[in-house]
Amino acid sequence: MKRILALGSLLMFLVACEKEKVIVGDSERLRFMEQEILAMIQDKSCQGERICGTIAFGSKPCGGPWKYLIYSLTPAEVEVLREKVEDYNVLEAEVNHREGKISDCFMVSPPPVTCLDGKCGSIE
Repeated sequence: MKRILALGSLLMFLVACEKEKVIVGDSERLRFMEQEILAMIQDKSCQGERICGTIAFGSKPCGGPWKYLIYSLTPAEVEVLREKVEDYNVLEAEVNHREGKISDCFMVSPPPVTCLDGKCGSIE
C-alpha cells in the first residue's frame, strides 16, 4: 500500500513538473518570439519600397489584440511579419485559455500611420 501511495505521489509530482515546464517553456517562447518581432520592425524608415503599416499584436483573453505595432517594411517582409505575429497570437491565445487568464475587454484600434520626415509613426 505504501508503494502504491509513493508511486501515486511521484506520478502527481511528475505531472505537475511537466505542466510547469510547458508553462515556463511557452512563456519563454513567447518572450523570444516577441523580441524577434520587435527586432524585425525596429527600423521605422520609410524610403524606397518600404511601406508603413500596423499589425494587431497579442491575444487578450477577453478577445482582440493587446496593441498594434507600427512597422516599415517591404511587401515581402510584411508577409514574414504577418506569419510571425500570427504564430505569436495563436500561442498566446492557447496559453491564455490553458491558464484561465483574464483581461480587460477594452478594444484597441489600429493607430493611423504615415511616413513623416522619413519615419513611420502614428498621426495621433
